[in-house]
Amino acid sequence: MMSNDNNKQPAHQPVPAVVRKTNVFTSVIWLIPLIALIAGGWLLMKDIRNRGPEITLLMDSADGIEVNNTVVKVLSVEVGRVTRIRLRSDQKGVEVTARLTADAKDMMRKDTQFWVVKPRIDQSGISGLNTLVSGSYIAFTPGKSEETEERFEVLDIPPIAAIGQNGLRLKLIGLNDKMIGAGSPVLYEDFSVGVVESAEFNPQDQTVNYTVFIQSPNDKLVGENSQFWLQSGINIETTGNGIRVDSAPIPALLSGAISFAAPTGGDKGKPAVNDDTFELYNNRSEIDNLPTERSLYYTAFFKQSVRGLVSGAPVEYKGINIGAVADVPYFAQNDSLKLFENGWIPVRIRIEPERMELNADAQSREYWQNQFQTALSKGLTATIASNNLLTGSKMIELDDRPSESAKLKPFADYNGNVVIATRGGGLDDLQAQLGSLLEKFNKLPLEKTVGELNGSLRELKATLNSANALISKPQTQNIPNELNQTLRELRQTLQGVSPQSPLYGDVQSTLQSIDKTLKDAQPVINTLKEKPNSLIFNSNTKDPIPKGSR
Repeated sequence: MMSNDNNKQPAHQPVPAVVRKTNVFTSVIWLIPLIALIAGGWLLMKDIRNRGPEITLLMDSADGIEVNNTVVKVLSVEVGRVTRIRLRSDQKGVEVTARLTADAKDMMRKDTQFWVVKPRIDQSGISGLNTLVSGSYIAFTPGKSEETEERFEVLDIPPIAAIGQNGLRLKLIGLNDKMIGAGSPVLYEDFSVGVVESAEFNPQDQTVNYTVFIQSPNDKLVGENSQFWLQSGINIETTGNGIRVDSAPIPALLSGAISFAAPTGGDKGKPAVNDDTFELYNNRSEIDNLPTERSLYYTAFFKQSVRGLVSGAPVEYKGINIGAVADVPYFAQNDSLKLFENGWIPVRIRIEPERMELNADAQSREYWQNQFQTALSKGLTATIASNNLLTGSKMIELDDRPSESAKLKPFADYNGNVVIATRGGGLDDLQAQLGSLLEKFNKLPLEKTVGELNGSLRELKATLNSANALISKPQTQNIPNELNQTLRELRQTLQGVSPQSPLYGDVQSTLQSIDKTLKDAQPVINTLKEKPNSLIFNSNTKDPIPKGSR
């Protein structure tokens, strides 16, 4: 019974409580994804906020460009990176996609210019050496246009104008015999004031088209009347005053340059504006020889050679340059077909009145036309003269001196121009005269004359030998001694004659005559002793001139 009592449970037994322990490590693990999510969202928002536009760059080739390696820079600051490279659909190059930062968002304008920076050697020097280590990159110049753009052409060379630079952009067109490249300087009075942006040859009209940029404030030097010309590295001019060497600045020596200035004796006119077009001349001399509104034209005909006479050669009057040769030769229609028939070479000259208005007021064209016509009526003639003996260049010289030489004036008017009378002159005329003189001299019978002269000399030599033989004989040399002996004997004989006798007087008179004769003969005798041939040759007379040489 006791066992039953022991197995008896109490009526209300308490239930044990279950105590669960919290794991702190498990709760922290759930915070990591949350933090990562927050950080990722923050980075995403930052990337979206810093992300700029995606642009497309059109290039001829992808040389040096690599995806995720090639960067895009402006002012040497990285603002983007290349993300994709693919061929263009027209197979004319490649299409490069680049992602820019937000800093470059407002720089993508319609006139923004891109180019590839890589090692380069040109007339401007050496550039891009730093890319030998870092690799090529794409640079750009922000534009100023109001329109935005996402597709750009990449240039082969860097643009000329710097960022934010003000200036004047002009177009030049010329029929030039040479062409300079982009990057060449633009000069004003040998000072660099701009640069050539582009140079292209047009095969249709065979002209060279340039785009030049004049930096501010130098753009104020350009006016609507400004004249542009090509400036070569070294310009050598040969004139009548000698040889002049004009050396341009060092950049022009390497690649050439374009120079400009106001017209000679004029002003530049109104200020030029962007995209104005000017004509480009080959050199400054071509500008100096441009005709003016008052230019006077005349024609001169020459029988002599016109070698060395070219267009632009000076026309001078008594050393003053008053014009230039306009055309040589200057044949009217079909007149050149009669070249061998007439032998005339027409030359058209241009007279510039402003070159004669030295320290004087400008006169009308009619005034100078009347002045020149009056000079022609008084005998003004034209002559081809030497301009430089070293180079053989010629010029036209106007002269009003009277001359006996024949004047050539086949027409009073030729092709609408008054004809100026011409005459020979200069070295060509002198050579012609010398040639004529030598021709006459060659026609002389010189051989016959020399033969006769040699015969006369032989006869004269024989005569001299005979005279010398006669003088050298003892009898001839004893004549003076014998005469003296005879006179002494005569004096002894007369001593016996009385002075009062008539015979004495006659003898004395005879002796005086003989003595005078001997005194007169003494110089002759002395001369014969010194020069035995003096009786044949008279030293006071000139030598005879052969007849053949007169």
